[in-house]
Amino acid sequence: MGAFGTGCMNIRDIRHTTAICTLLVVFLGVSPARAQISPGKLSRPHAHLEGLTKCGNCHKLGDREVGPKCLDCHKEIAAMRDGGQGLHAGSDYATCVDCHVEHQGEDYDLVYWPTGIDGFDHRDAGFALDGRHAEQDCRKCHNAKYVVDPAELKGQGKDLGRTYLGLDGACTACHEDVHAGAFADRAEGCVSCHTTAAWKPATGFDHAVTAYPLTGKHVAVACDACHRQDGPETAAVYKGLAFAACTDCHTDPHANALGPDCASCHTTAGWKQIAGEGFDHAKTRYPLEGRHAVVTCAQCHGQRGAKPAFAHCLDCHADVHDGGSRGRPVWLACEGCHTVEGFRPAQYPLETHQAGGFPLVGAHVATPCNECHRPTGTGAYPTAPDLAPPHGTCVDCHRDPHMFHDAARGAAAGCTSCHGNDAWRPVTYDHGATRFALDGRHAAIDCVKCHLPTGEDLVFTGLKSSCAGCHDDVHASQFAAEGDAADCARCHVTVDWFAEKFDHDRDSRFPLRGGHERVACTTCHQPLPVEEGRSLRFKPLPVDCRACHTNEPSTKGPSR
Repeated sequence: MGAFGTGCMNIRDIRHTTAICTLLVVFLGVSPARAQISPGKLSRPHAHLEGLTKCGNCHKLGDREVGPKCLDCHKEIAAMRDGGQGLHAGSDYATCVDCHVEHQGEDYDLVYWPTGIDGFDHRDAGFALDGRHAEQDCRKCHNAKYVVDPAELKGQGKDLGRTYLGLDGACTACHEDVHAGAFADRAEGCVSCHTTAAWKPATGFDHAVTAYPLTGKHVAVACDACHRQDGPETAAVYKGLAFAACTDCHTDPHANALGPDCASCHTTAGWKQIAGEGFDHAKTRYPLEGRHAVVTCAQCHGQRGAKPAFAHCLDCHADVHDGGSRGRPVWLACEGCHTVEGFRPAQYPLETHQAGGFPLVGAHVATPCNECHRPTGTGAYPTAPDLAPPHGTCVDCHRDPHMFHDAARGAAAGCTSCHGNDAWRPVTYDHGATRFALDGRHAAIDCVKCHLPTGEDLVFTGLKSSCAGCHDDVHASQFAAEGDAADCARCHVTVDWFAEKFDHDRDSRFPLRGGHERVACTTCHQPLPVEEGRSLRFKPLPVDCRACHTNEPSTKGPSR
């Protein structure tokens, strides 16, 4: 019984013991009731061989080896062994029972992996796995859809979902031939261009060995840009492409106006890079100078390479000035100010401007041209600067912020009476000529303090000349006469706010004597609440002693 126990014998011993027991039962006449007829049930693929009468299909009397009998049924394996192909042709796989063991039950897997399926060396099968192939699961390739002749295997009773047979080593056995047989004449097949590391790029292909070596920008062009498909269902064309002339692949943007020899100007380094020995624009009637030398061809010739007119600037450039200036012809107006070195700045010299109707002096010399030559707002180019703007008076260019250039003062004399050409400020206006001469602190005050702006303009007419016109009455009308404003000048002067002119002995009912001379004003003139802020009370105030002093003696002087 030990000979048939599980886990005590290796595969070869089990095979030998099984054969011996079977022969004893069959040929020595041992009673089935008294002897073990079979060491175990056959696996499901061999179930049709169960029974004592069928032992000879696999076992040979007197021969301990079972292998040769296996090949009587497995003819596809026999054919591969005879042809020296595949796994079973190797010397390590000469004996079937080294890998395949029977009588272990219906569910026993006949395929034995000595090192595990993941450890199987695929080189033994004659097809080494490298690159992307090494990353694939076995059944990705050993799949029924890749079997070359499935009918033959099915006829032999093979389960196409389980078998490892029937595959071809050719790339097209598993992969689609996207070239539709165009390279079938290559003995090395797909690997002449592609590798198992990746399908793209085709690192094995050298375009230099073809009739059209790739240079310049052609090197970076995608293959399918030239090798296009004739249709969605057809393969890309790699043979028979026309490439004798550039126009076989490229459209002639010059519409054959410059002839068929593209290489006379262009190279494969780039379409826009003109060959040094190619086209020389200096040989034409219009040599390129200044900024014209960096202009792209298409800007003048268009995308189709037309021959442009170039007699005048306006043949290519728009007249932004709507006809030039000072009656000069349009085509001369450009050259009078501009050069080919750049449209800006305009080469209009100061000497020319000084000889015109408006010589530039003072701050006008540093004024940008567009400050005076502003957009016209009319014509085909309303944003173009006006080359001959009006300049008879200051207000032709400058806005009048004072709004007093009336007929009485005179428009021209209005600005110059205060301002000069050197700068807008400071002004030279004599305020003593008005009804309000500036003296004291008034002379140092900024104009806008009194001439408060209305919107964007300063007010110069209709201003009040009284103190209350600019200053708040901090005394809350204590000194205002009946129906009149307070006469601030009775006490105050423009030099300072403090009451320079007020004499308490002369101008009040309470002359200051003795200790009263040292008392602070606010001790008697207490804050008076008013609507806006606070003021000091000056009148009416009591003048009797009791109003301020108590009956208790004090060393601190008068108190409330």
